[in-house]
Amino acid sequence: MKYTQISAKNTEILENLIIKHGQIISVQNIYAETGNLLNHKQTEYFISALAKQGWLIRIKKGLYMISDLSGRGFLSLSSYVVANLLNADSYVSFESALHHHGMFDQLTNKVVSVSLKRYKTAKLQDIEYSFIKTKAAYYFGWQEVAIENKTARVATAEKALIDIVNFHKSVYAIDLVIEKLREYKNNIDFAALVEHLKKFSTTTVKIFGFIFDLLGIDSSDLFTLVKNQDGAHRMVANAKKFNAKWRLYYDEYFNKYATL
Repeated sequence: MKYTQISAKNTEILENLIIKHGQIISVQNIYAETGNLLNHKQTEYFISALAKQGWLIRIKKGLYMISDLSGRGFLSLSSYVVANLLNADSYVSFESALHHHGMFDQLTNKVVSVSLKRYKTAKLQDIEYSFIKTKAAYYFGWQEVAIENKTARVATAEKALIDIVNFHKSVYAIDLVIEKLREYKNNIDFAALVEHLKKFSTTTVKIFGFIFDLLGIDSSDLFTLVKNQDGAHRMVANAKKFNAKWRLYYDEYFNKYATL
């Protein structure tokens, strides 16, 4: 993309928009600001030209961010804030939420959120934003956090761990949760974790009960939730090993934790 110098008039328009609305602006904000200077067609061209030049960064239809005037084309907003701007009925969870809580060190170019509605995957500044639709009963366990003078919804550490298992029943997902529970055992609110699990499926509760037993964590409250329920469940699709206590078929990969 070839960048050009921004004119004094356009700079003034952007500065006025920032003063009135901050860096996040709607198309309506732009039309209101340019109403006395440009007609409708000219304003459309203004938006298109500045977007191509990197001064306006499109977040979604009708919503833009004004680029840092000293760092043209760089989306300086936190990815957590962007995710919530893309879809207001969502909260950031999974590895991204764990990263926010200092429990996931790897940098990732993907932010995954839990959402009350379907929303297409979006890509901004090389970061992919995706949204997993859930029912209202599972839409809880998030906090509004202030990031760079903006607000974002981010799952608590406990809810992020549950979401990882509940929405991605895979060896990777369960192994990640085991790793984080081992490593950050003293930072986890287990009372909150168990309370959250009361609202989830029997399979998810059994998986966490199995994990608790592997790690020597008291699983009695979880066992009370499922002990009178008939039938066996599977941790992952091809699980073949059977745990009699939890009536759960699990992957033999997890036997390695039994000696810890």
